[in-house]
Amino acid sequence: MSGVHPAVELLQRALRDQAVLCDALESVADRLPDKVAHGECLHLRRAIPPILTAVHRLEEEVILPWIRQPWRTPAGLPEILDQIRYEQIEEECYAEELCEALRAYGTGLCKPSPETLGYMLRGYFDCARRRIRFDCTVLLPMLSAGPGATLAV
Repeated sequence: MSGVHPAVELLQRALRDQAVLCDALESVADRLPDKVAHGECLHLRRAIPPILTAVHRLEEEVILPWIRQPWRTPAGLPEILDQIRYEQIEEECYAEELCEALRAYGTGLCKPSPETLGYMLRGYFDCARRRIRFDCTVLLPMLSAGPGATLAV
C-alpha cells in the first residue's frame, strides 16, 4: 500500500489491544460482585498501564509529529490536537484511579464496593472506547491517506 504511513499497523494493533482490555473490564463489571476472582482484578490492574502507554506513546512520538508537518496541515488541526491531548489526560486519570481500585479489590484491602468498582470500570472503558473510535475515524484515515493528502474535519 503505497503512501500509507508505517504507523498504521502499529496503531491498529494498539487499538485492538485496548479493545480487548475494554472487553475484559466490561466482563468484570458485568460479573460483580460474586463472580470476579481477586487475581483477575490484579491481572487487569497490571495490564492497563502498558497498553495505555503504548497507544499514547505512539500518538505522541509518531502520529502527532507526522500530522503537524506543514504539507499535511488538515483543516481543524488545532482542535484535533487539543482533542487528542485532552482525551489522553482524561484516560490516564481514569486509569490511575481504576488501577488503585482494582488493586484494592483484588487484595481485599479497603476494597471499593462492587457498585463503585463497576462504575469506575464502566467510566474507564467507555472513555477508552471513545478514544478508539476517535483514532479509527480520524487518525487512521489520516495515516492511510498518503503523502500530500489532507483531512477535512
